[in-house]
Amino acid sequence: MKAAVYYSNDNVVVQDMPIPDINDNELLVKTKSCGICVADTMEWYQQPKAPLVLGHEATGIVEKVGSNVEGFSVGDRVFVHHHIPCMKCEHCNNHNYTLCAVFKKTNYRPGGFCEYFAVSPLHMMDTLILPDNVSFEEGTLIEPLACAVHAIKRTNVRPGDRVAIIGAGSIGIMFAQILKAYGVRNIVMFEIDGWRAKMAEKITQNNVLKPSADIRENIDAYKMAAKSDGANKVFVMAKDINAMSMGLELAYGGATVMLFATPRDDEYLPLYVSKAFFKELTIMLSYSADHLDTREALELISSGRIEVKNLITHRFSLDEVSKGILLTAGRTKTLKCVVNVQ
Repeated sequence: MKAAVYYSNDNVVVQDMPIPDINDNELLVKTKSCGICVADTMEWYQQPKAPLVLGHEATGIVEKVGSNVEGFSVGDRVFVHHHIPCMKCEHCNNHNYTLCAVFKKTNYRPGGFCEYFAVSPLHMMDTLILPDNVSFEEGTLIEPLACAVHAIKRTNVRPGDRVAIIGAGSIGIMFAQILKAYGVRNIVMFEIDGWRAKMAEKITQNNVLKPSADIRENIDAYKMAAKSDGANKVFVMAKDINAMSMGLELAYGGATVMLFATPRDDEYLPLYVSKAFFKELTIMLSYSADHLDTREALELISSGRIEVKNLITHRFSLDEVSKGILLTAGRTKTLKCVVNVQ
């Protein structure tokens, strides 16, 4: 089979690999589409593990079913979640599934950017049948949407909340749509790129403001747009440290600030503890999504409560994975890139 093997962002080579062998307890999936995640572009994180096959937002058709497998048939259209908890450890017993050690180790074999991948018995717990009205491309958005669902649920959002979203790329737009589905109406978004800001306004029907280098101007602009003194929920999508600092400044007393993006591992956020102290801020982070989040994400898509098709702005073949990664990393006139394998 053909597989896109990652060495660096600008060096992804299509190579021949054996189709994965499966045992009696596994599935073999013929890949149809796989989304490109920002995590796929983080060279500081991926290059030490190279060479490897990336891709963790995959959909496809069940090609083979192990003799002991129940609930799946050849020809099923499926989404497969790449990280799966053990359901036995302390974290899992406390419903902190994304902290499970097994969760962080599990992945497709060998990855999503190839023609076939194997699904382990553990992964079948979060292998979901795609309804007929959800395309393979749309199904690739289940995983990132689930990550957004996971983060939003952690903040205990309520319909009356005043929300600021910093960063209006594909994930920021998903956050805005989920919040609206949850009944939140007072949402103000910030985006530095003019093209993305226009796309976010079109898709979400929200105010999208261009952030200023002057934090005071951003605070004043938010207050005017939201008709309030500050946000009690702030979601920072941008991995820029300045954006995170801005999020802390926009937060009203008693607010929750969710830092969703991942900066480099050598970057850090200066925190004026006294400011956070007197405002009694709750600062949170969120990693990945669990099997409950993926089911909710699929329901949001299949029911039409969230439209994801218009987030897909670019499509690539296996030969073009590097182009997709570089475009995603560059963040210029793009929202979501998808690799179509077959």
